[in-house]
Amino acid sequence: MASALITFYGKTDGSSTTGDFSLDSPILHSTVTYVRIPKGMKAKVWCKRISGEVATDVIISYTDDVTVSSPTWKELSHERLASPGELILEKRRPVVILGRTGKEAFKVSWSQPSAGNAYVEIEVELTDE
Repeated sequence: MASALITFYGKTDGSSTTGDFSLDSPILHSTVTYVRIPKGMKAKVWCKRISGEVATDVIISYTDDVTVSSPTWKELSHERLASPGELILEKRRPVVILGRTGKEAFKVSWSQPSAGNAYVEIEVELTDE
């Protein structure tokens, strides 16, 4: 039974009203725009922290095949920071994404009514159980 808890950090670019977070983590060598799930593993999203000065929607999306030229992304989770501040969501039951073929992936996107700085942290457990 293998398991690892990874925290990913992202921030908006401050000049666009929509986009995908560039995610960073201490275990990564560079930022990524999506996280690919190894074959036979599950990604469990346990916690989301959203903060910033502007109202921000944070969307977690999933694709069955990230290797194609234009992946089809399906929304799995949608949270809204309604006003400046911080929103912390700890899940008793995580959002679970299965890695059946090794081509599955998830990404985290944002949407804002006006461009500004916002931040996201998500805790993801990668497990084979």
